[in-house]
Amino acid sequence: MKNAIVSTLNYRVALIIIETIVVFFLYQHFDVTVDVDFFIFSIAIVFPLVFSITSAYQRRQDAIMEFSVFRNKIIDVSNLLYAVNGIKKEDYNKIFQSLLSIQKDFLEYLIHKNDTTSYFQIRQQRKEIFKVIISYKNLFNEREKDSIISVKNEMFLSMEKLNGIKVHNTPISLRRYCLIFIYISPFLFNTKLISGEQFLLPLGVDFPMSVLFAILISFILMALYNIQDYIENPFDQKGLDDLK
Repeated sequence: MKNAIVSTLNYRVALIIIETIVVFFLYQHFDVTVDVDFFIFSIAIVFPLVFSITSAYQRRQDAIMEFSVFRNKIIDVSNLLYAVNGIKKEDYNKIFQSLLSIQKDFLEYLIHKNDTTSYFQIRQQRKEIFKVIISYKNLFNEREKDSIISVKNEMFLSMEKLNGIKVHNTPISLRRYCLIFIYISPFLFNTKLISGEQFLLPLGVDFPMSVLFAILISFILMALYNIQDYIENPFDQKGLDDLK
């Protein structure tokens, strides 16, 4: 629980809170009044932010599913080859090690590397593995040949889908739009909290409550943006909800 809360805190949260406090007191000091309806937040910030979070969450779920397929197909390929009569144990071990190697390199690419050259090399490794498997085709019957080729194709397809998830993020323009409007938001709602008398409390505590509520709004908006930012890349192992 503690780690989940702390994970939403970063420099952006500190900036928006400082900005909110400064703008609040400037508006109060200079008696600035801007008639802005809170409904604008639904259109300008909340709706795009929710859409962005939903899109990032869906990418994460797709990544989990495709990664499971990838892992399962590697196991299927190795099992099918192991069941083929005539393949020597040392030959099978060589192919098995090649499958482990491509899995290791692919995971390394998903976690760390963003350049297309790395993935091009992985594609070359896939071709080499296929060539080695096909070199034993005389030992396969028709059913085994169809099964191995089919599973191999599914494994390669799941790798392409995972690469697509890594390369194609939630639209950057939408995320930047959300961030810009979150930074603009204190200029819109602070005046409402100062002049609107939302907190009708005794002993003059309505003013500190207004400040606290303004800080709370800014914190929630930026924390939600940070959550979206963390789940945006399900592979980088930087968030609590990343693909394990």
